[in-house]
Amino acid sequence: MAKRSRETIEQKIVIGFFRGIWWLLKLPFRGLRKKEKFSLEDRKFLISKKREIEELLASRDHLRLRQAVLESDKLVDWVLKKDNYRGETFADRLRSAEKNIPPEVYNSIWQAHKIRNQLVHETKAEISKETLHQAVKKYFHYLSRI
Repeated sequence: MAKRSRETIEQKIVIGFFRGIWWLLKLPFRGLRKKEKFSLEDRKFLISKKREIEELLASRDHLRLRQAVLESDKLVDWVLKKDNYRGETFADRLRSAEKNIPPEVYNSIWQAHKIRNQLVHETKAEISKETLHQAVKKYFHYLSRI
């Protein structure tokens, strides 16, 4: 007759205790191994979209500059979504990312987004080419930090 190994209540308590200690010891080290946020395909997409935007900027045509601002805004929004920032709108996602973005970069993204909103919501918005160009630069500054 084979003997069964049965754990006593005391053994179960001791094992559970040490498992709890091990879990607590590992807790501060979770997330230290950084997982790549963006896959190779994501990086290729990001690079191709930045090139498209740079081509729009190179023309210095007012309509193409407006399009560059809109495309830059969409690209930053795509990055925020990829980084799993929550929110219904770009503004909501940007607010949830505030803690992880340096204040000067965060504020410049807001300024650029306000220009984008003027383009979209104000039909008679008179925005200079230089302002549009600066807005795209502000978006690119954030994108360069990725």
